[in-house]
Amino acid sequence: MLSKKNEQYIRSLSLKKFRQKYNNFIIEGDKMVRELLAQVPDQVEQIFALSPWIHQYDQKLKQAGISVQEVNERELKKISSLKTPNQALAIVRQWEPDFQLEQLKGSLSLYLDGIQNPGNMGTILRTADWFGIDWVICSPDCVDRFSPKVVQATMGALFSVKCVRQKFENLSLKKLNLPIYGAILKGEDLFKTTLKPHGLIVIGNEGQGIRPELLPFIDHPISIPPHHEARGTESLNAAIATAIICATFRGANTAP
Repeated sequence: MLSKKNEQYIRSLSLKKFRQKYNNFIIEGDKMVRELLAQVPDQVEQIFALSPWIHQYDQKLKQAGISVQEVNERELKKISSLKTPNQALAIVRQWEPDFQLEQLKGSLSLYLDGIQNPGNMGTILRTADWFGIDWVICSPDCVDRFSPKVVQATMGALFSVKCVRQKFENLSLKKLNLPIYGAILKGEDLFKTTLKPHGLIVIGNEGQGIRPELLPFIDHPISIPPHHEARGTESLNAAIATAIICATFRGANTAP
């Protein structure tokens, strides 16, 4: 039986201040929890799940030494942030990958400047995973990657993409001789630009774009041109723009 104390604790983790207080967050759903067990089982603190789910994965859970509590559908609905709770919910310890600046050398990475929308953040992490981008660096004012909406939107990419928070000004990128690309409205046409297969791509805030103080650091301002028949749309969604840019970098027009 789910205790009132556990119910209150789990529900509190939907708020950033309690995720920070306990250094834990929530992962929900059969698929997400299975990926969690496959990739970072050592970060799992406890799982709450329906009886059939526990029975199906009992051996794996015992091997990993993970504490599991059975709940019924009514109890799972009480602690879930999903409209339709899906079999299992895990309390997970937050983690921060060990970041060294040299790890960006020779690879393609993203810097997110003030991304606020959880759906955008989650989709960007999922996009980074799809295109083999190992590092996503977030400005301190980005939305918390461990918030429930971000976690769900990543669809498991949270486990494979290394994500850290750093002030751009503290990165000392010039030491790496790394090309810095920035997505701005009046940049060079992305599809006509010769791109390097490595570098740092800066993606700005959904409404304000890249902060003015970061613009002097950008070597290569780039933009996605609208079709000549575009009917008044001023800009693309940040996550969609990131996907187009990443696909283009991974495409045939990259140069060594």
